[in-house]
Amino acid sequence: QMQQMQQMQQMQQMQQLQQMQQMQPGMMFVQVPVMMVPVFVPHSSEQQFVQQALQSPNGRSGADSVSTAVPSPRSSDDEAGSPSKCVRPKSKGGSPTGSSRMEHLAQSLSLVACKSFGGERNDQIRSNILQNATADVELLWPDLDSRVKGSQNVRAFMLNFFDSVPDLQMSVNTITEDGSTHGMLEYTISGTASKLAMPMFPVGKWVQWKITSRYEFDHSSKVRVHQIRLGFVPGAPATAANFEGLSQCASMLASTQGGSRLLQEAIEMDGASAKSKALLMEPMVGNIWEMSLSPHGNHVVQKLIMNLFPQEVQFVVDAFRGRVVEAAQNQMQSRVLERLLEYCAPSQTAVLADEALRQAPMLLRHSFGNFVMQAVLEHGLPEHKTWLVGNICSDVDRLARHKIASNSVRKALTTSGPADQDALIRALKADAQSFASLCKHKTGSFVARELKQLTKKMGQ
Repeated sequence: QMQQMQQMQQMQQMQQLQQMQQMQPGMMFVQVPVMMVPVFVPHSSEQQFVQQALQSPNGRSGADSVSTAVPSPRSSDDEAGSPSKCVRPKSKGGSPTGSSRMEHLAQSLSLVACKSFGGERNDQIRSNILQNATADVELLWPDLDSRVKGSQNVRAFMLNFFDSVPDLQMSVNTITEDGSTHGMLEYTISGTASKLAMPMFPVGKWVQWKITSRYEFDHSSKVRVHQIRLGFVPGAPATAANFEGLSQCASMLASTQGGSRLLQEAIEMDGASAKSKALLMEPMVGNIWEMSLSPHGNHVVQKLIMNLFPQEVQFVVDAFRGRVVEAAQNQMQSRVLERLLEYCAPSQTAVLADEALRQAPMLLRHSFGNFVMQAVLEHGLPEHKTWLVGNICSDVDRLARHKIASNSVRKALTTSGPADQDALIRALKADAQSFASLCKHKTGSFVARELKQLTKKMGQ
């Protein structure tokens, strides 16, 4: 009967998934056990992850399959399938910390982690949810834009996770209560996934994460909302397994604020190997244009450019070829172009600068495009700088008075070579009456001030 119910539930979920896809054809919906997640069109590795996780409602390969425990390399004395270890939260004095309600949640969490794989844990999870959570409890994972609603679905989610990591170890670090309706637990969780069922836990690889759980309680002190966030364990080196786990859902993470920050932290890690960072980049290669349009994803792309060798981010340059003018007028993508011009070799980005300069008169006046023009003036090839300065000189009187374009005129005065600076000075001072008017203009006066400082420095 349980198998029949699971099959019916799976069919209903698939029908719901298809309906949602038909309603929003521009968005791809994927399902990680009991979660529906709108994401970028994922890389093939992410598609494989989702497809395997969808083979049955609880993430197993079949209704009668039996999971084989994978021993943890950090706990060689444990046998596969043996009860997991846990550390209960303690204060400096050796007694539990925090309020009684949060202590109870922490102890319940540790108790579930200590239970053996099988029915005993199932009963414990059911009991904990009934005692500690409301019937319509919500489990939120903002980093993956995911939500699980209802005590039955939350129980299924938790069972699926605990079953997939038989050697689970859990250590509650801090307990905090904020008033009567909110609380927070921070704990370290580690183990080896024996099956593909949970994002960030690669199969057969021991991995550890820091989890921050934030709780919202109702008037009877039952959990109404449980929000979880994953992060790197402070003070512990990130392993290849951490990066592999992130790569399984990199496109999803890049679309959220918390997920984007986690990816940026991974990219900036000094101790991470080049191989680990390459693994993290792999699912992003085909999604760079979409990621650069995202208010969160564009920061991930910028961090890649800033922290990797120029030759390693050639795929980002390639993604913008033929679309530079369009990107320069976008708030997010213009930032990515700036980083490319700033951190890559001028010869590598010459093709991008060529495209931008074809529309220089328009981009100089554009609220976002002008920053790309300034980046060309500062980091472009000498011939690109000279060409752009000549373009500015041809209409310098109006550009110097323009509230946006005047910024590029000032940048040209401060970053150009001697010959180009001299050409700008002559163009600005060509008409004494016009220059006198410029000095009194509310925008042009800043250009005039920059020119005076430059001429004083040059001794003219």
